[in-house]
Amino acid sequence: MKTFLSLALMLAALPTLVLADLRLPPKPTMMEKLGRGLANVTLCTSELFDSPYIATQEGGGTYGDTFGFTQGLSRMVMDLGVGTLEMATFFIPTKSMKMPAHDTGQVAPYPPADLKDNWY
Repeated sequence: MKTFLSLALMLAALPTLVLADLRLPPKPTMMEKLGRGLANVTLCTSELFDSPYIATQEGGGTYGDTFGFTQGLSRMVMDLGVGTLEMATFFIPTKSMKMPAHDTGQVAPYPPADLKDNWY
């Protein structure tokens, strides 16, 4: 009986040991913020090439040359501004000031691709 109780107690404590590694995310540091700012400033020109390429893949050549270039130019200016601001205020550690990419509102084709063969 004693062995059974000790075994049950150890099995009950096992989930506590497994979940003991959960912790809060690390706080941002000054050097991470300085690195993010430096990366944004030095790599902002890559948006001029990346955005038209992606827009061309999605909508064709004219769409990529017009909308893609405009989007790349605006992203380049945003990255340059945010990177400069992060480098200027690196001594106040914060999370990234750059907003994540948002949904473009593009609707999936109707019917879905997996139903094309069985669509009535």
